[in-house]
Amino acid sequence: MASLSTRQGPLGKRLAAHLLRRTTFQLTPERLDGFSFKTAEEAVAELFDLPPYVHPEGPISVDDGVTAWLTTGPYDNRPDNSGKRQRSVRMWLYNELLHDVSIRHKLAFFWHSIFISERDEDWRMFDQWRLFQRYATGSVKTLAYKVTLDCQMLRYLNNNVNRKGSPNENYAREFLELFTILKGEQIGAGNYTNYTEYDIQQAARVLTGFRDGSFDNKDPETGFARGYAQYNIHDPGNKKFSAAFNHQTIVGAVDVDDMYRELQDYVDMVFNQQATAVSFARRMYLYFVSDRLTEEVEQDLIAPLAAQLMADNYEVENTLKMLLTSIHFYDEDDSDNHDEIIGGKIKPPLELYFSSVNLFNANQLGNLNENYQYYDTAAFRLIRQTIEPIGLPEYPRSVEGYPGVFKGPSFSRFWFDQSNIAYRFKLPDALKDGKGITTNNAIPFKADIVQFFTEKMTDQEYASEVVRQLLEMTLPEMPDEDRFNYFLNILLGGLSPINWMFEWRGYLQSGNDEAVRIALTALFEAVTRSPEFNTF
Repeated sequence: MASLSTRQGPLGKRLAAHLLRRTTFQLTPERLDGFSFKTAEEAVAELFDLPPYVHPEGPISVDDGVTAWLTTGPYDNRPDNSGKRQRSVRMWLYNELLHDVSIRHKLAFFWHSIFISERDEDWRMFDQWRLFQRYATGSVKTLAYKVTLDCQMLRYLNNNVNRKGSPNENYAREFLELFTILKGEQIGAGNYTNYTEYDIQQAARVLTGFRDGSFDNKDPETGFARGYAQYNIHDPGNKKFSAAFNHQTIVGAVDVDDMYRELQDYVDMVFNQQATAVSFARRMYLYFVSDRLTEEVEQDLIAPLAAQLMADNYEVENTLKMLLTSIHFYDEDDSDNHDEIIGGKIKPPLELYFSSVNLFNANQLGNLNENYQYYDTAAFRLIRQTIEPIGLPEYPRSVEGYPGVFKGPSFSRFWFDQSNIAYRFKLPDALKDGKGITTNNAIPFKADIVQFFTEKMTDQEYASEVVRQLLEMTLPEMPDEDRFNYFLNILLGGLSPINWMFEWRGYLQSGNDEAVRIALTALFEAVTRSPEFNTF
């Protein structure tokens, strides 16, 4: 029986590593040691303690290394033909992600994966990501309202051309079909259980007159840019919805200010439906726990998680804490705690790369705003020559989002396909050489293999301890004896454990690391190229 009962007692290293991999990009030897002594409740509470941003001012100018043009101004209205400012936004995001010890950026990517849009101008990209960060652990209902007014979204799904007399249903459709309540089973012509084609038409009427805004048009609550309401092209009539929404009527707005009330009434109506809560509970489960949604999971987990979401008015923190502290999350609600959850998902590209950068202490970027040239040079090489080749396009190819997140029944297996397998297995070379995966161009993420084993491990003179500690950090499960010995033999390279002891002691005494570097690099490459390393 699947259970949300809270797991008791210290996590230990195996379960602490599982939690850190699924919720952060920050599994380091030090954090693994610290979290292993915490209970699930203590560990998850720490993950929801969101730290300050590294650079709250946002990216600085690639021209002068001083101006934080997206937050303090002045905004540069010249066309970004070279894409430098767009890349600086992306690099700022990756820098924040790399340093984040909380769950914030795993959740920000989760919301981005739901409320999909395409790449746009630098300020639109920046403010949309700030929305996902701001509401990462907050109210998804509020986020859905704010995203509807987001400048990038208004343009992407054409609501900026939605006007009375000539309605555009694109955003209205995707808001229901993909972003919130989801379709459900089709039970008739134009009737998808959770809503109907008629409801899309009514929703489009609610959304008439909301236009793409400008950099200077700020949301009074968030301070981020948002669209604006234009009453003379808004449909002011009442909007009556179908039986799927209990025939609810949304009263039409009487002026421009009232348009925001009407929009809020519509969002409230959608989120008052149990099907909406169920859709978000399922997606949380698929993202954080498992690619398998069984009837048992639906009944024992999804239903109570959805009920918690509704009880909290869609503030997600309690629901996620319930899930992440449960014995089910740690695969301890049946007789075999090694067969379902832990190691059951394929690592997404961001997890594969940035968690490796943090684990192996490969981040040489330092203070990004003191190395502002990296906003362009490193960003281009990181995005185009590393992250995209291993499977993550800069923005999804369609409004359906990333197949690896929500396309069943394979889900995370979509991250691992014939177009990126070869590049995934080049990751160890990229990390140890500090270069992009598809080129020899340098990027500021380079691991010193010998230094890592010297500083982050203990008892290194014992070959089996070196292997055990590395596998404990890198693989979701400790392998069986035969597989363990495979990695051990790679480290030894034909030597005996006694020979390794002499090699290590000789390195410590002389400082000459040539012999141990060859052996440790071979072990590092074997582990990070292994099938197990690609799972979490």
